[in-house]
Amino acid sequence: MPLVRQAVELGADIIKADPCDDVTEYHRVIEIASGVPVLVRGGGRAGDREIIGRTVELMKQGASGIVYGRNVIQHPNPAGMTAALMAVVHEGASAEEALAILERGDVR
Repeated sequence: MPLVRQAVELGADIIKADPCDDVTEYHRVIEIASGVPVLVRGGGRAGDREIIGRTVELMKQGASGIVYGRNVIQHPNPAGMTAALMAVVHEGASAEEALAILERGDVR
């Protein structure tokens, strides 16, 4: 969180930050960002349910978006995972709705 504060003090237009170990505490990062949009990094490789559930919670906590790499690129169905995550970020989809998109292979 000190790095987020420093970024704000230095005049950042947008901040890319790591997720917290407890995503329900991410609102503290958002508060420290003082209105500067915060994009959350994906972190290590995680299972579908975990990454989608975490993304839903991060968006509820006030994140502006996500910057995921390996959890999309290394997924067996990158297009489906992208569609599922886009539904969470842009449409407020629940974890169950996003997992259904991934399972159906919906690509918009």
